[in-house]
Amino acid sequence: MRKKITFLIILSMIITSTAYAQSIIYTVKPGDSMWIIAQKYQVGISEIIAENPSIKNPSLIYPGQKLTIPNLDDIKAQENEVIRLVNVERSKKGLPALKQNWQLSRIARYKSQDMINKNYFSHFSPTYARHFK
Repeated sequence: MRKKITFLIILSMIITSTAYAQSIIYTVKPGDSMWIIAQKYQVGISEIIAENPSIKNPSLIYPGQKLTIPNLDDIKAQENEVIRLVNVERSKKGLPALKQNWQLSRIARYKSQDMINKNYFSHFSPTYARHFK
C-alpha cells in the first residue's frame, strides 16, 4: 500500500510539474517585495522571476510596476486531491490527516522534475548530496 501511495503522489507531481494555468498580472504596491508577493500567491520567488525576464534586479521592484504571477490553481487542485486520497488511506489505519503545505508541494514539484530530467526514480538524486544526520 505504501508503494501505491508513493507512486500516486509522484505521478501527480510529474503530471502537474510542467503546466501552468493563465498567469495573473499583479500591480506592485508600496511596501511590496518579491518575497511578499510570492507569499501572497503561494509561489516561489524563482517562479515569479522566471515569468518576468525583463526584471534585471528582482530586489528592485517599484509601485505601479506590473508583474506576471504564475497561476498554480490547477496544479494545487491536483496536489490537494492527492493529499485527500492519502488521508483516506491514513484514516483507515487510524493515522492523523496530512495538511497541505504549499512550500513542501513546491519542493516536491522540483524533485519530480529532477527525476524526469535525470531519468531516475528514488528519494536520492544521482547528483545531490545524500548526507542525512
